[in-house]
Amino acid sequence: MKNLLILLALVGCTKKYADYDLIRKVDFNKESYERPITLTKIVPVGNDQLEACFNQWLFFSNAEKEKDSAIPFLVRSLCPGKDYLLQAEMTEQWWTTIIFTRSCVNVETKCAEARKGN
Repeated sequence: MKNLLILLALVGCTKKYADYDLIRKVDFNKESYERPITLTKIVPVGNDQLEACFNQWLFFSNAEKEKDSAIPFLVRSLCPGKDYLLQAEMTEQWWTTIIFTRSCVNVETKCAEARKGN
């Protein structure tokens, strides 16, 4: 029982949420996001979801850094054949113990395309 209490004291976790109303996939940068300005109407044409997790044992890699560098590629792989994402919700989760860390990102979005005209 004592070991379980010690282990619980040495576990940390966090969860971050971010919402993006419109993403142009090729230009997406989480750190410097600016909503794209479009001259055409953007309409939803379906939904997509993707989750990726990265593990770290001791100090042999950096799961958080791997996750952060993978996010632009994950966003680009959503909704194949479409240039835009609408109402994207990104959830980042991270938890750690002394010897193991896991960092995950989940993106849920509506696929979108540009249509000319009204």
